[in-house]
Amino acid sequence: MKRAVGALLVLATLVPMSSAVAAPEVISEPLVVLRSANRVGNATSTESPKPPPPPPTPSVATELQQVLDLVNAERVPRGLVPMQLSSDLNDAAQAHTERQAADGQIYHQDPRDGSSPGDRISRAGYEFSTWGENVAAGYPSAAAVMDGWMKSEGHCKNILNPAFTEMGVGYVTGGAVYNQFWSQVFARPSGVDRPAGNFDPAWC
Repeated sequence: MKRAVGALLVLATLVPMSSAVAAPEVISEPLVVLRSANRVGNATSTESPKPPPPPPTPSVATELQQVLDLVNAERVPRGLVPMQLSSDLNDAAQAHTERQAADGQIYHQDPRDGSSPGDRISRAGYEFSTWGENVAAGYPSAAAVMDGWMKSEGHCKNILNPAFTEMGVGYVTGGAVYNQFWSQVFARPSGVDRPAGNFDPAWC
């Protein structure tokens, strides 16, 4: 069984990705690949939109809930705000995961239409002030993929970025080459203040 991972942090990513990302690298096992994380997502609008209402709590698959719980298990003990699931971010993450699964590879910039994570988040109807993305393939469980991401500096920085408040998760089984494909999309809605908390480089 093959495994691969990628992270796009509006600054990070895992498995093959665009020029902003490092080349695929083997992590701890021969069939695991990580994509560097890519952080790019600050909004450029100067308008001051009204703060959005709290997002509804989406109904999610077990694997998605497990990823969220594992992310918050890393964030909360470090004094960072827990992530909340966003239906729009879930849609963006799932669509990108399905695309990668069909192609049998992971990437942040879609090779077909050139879209970036920020483009996909916007298409899902989410207005952001900042964003990030992690992707991976070949990991058989939420615990396994989170372990791979946390052991990769760029992906770890996305997960522990104090500026993010919401996330979406994508998961597909039966994809080409690697079978399992995973995506995390992180963001903070436009008009929402940055939460308290600072990143400690020692964490990653």
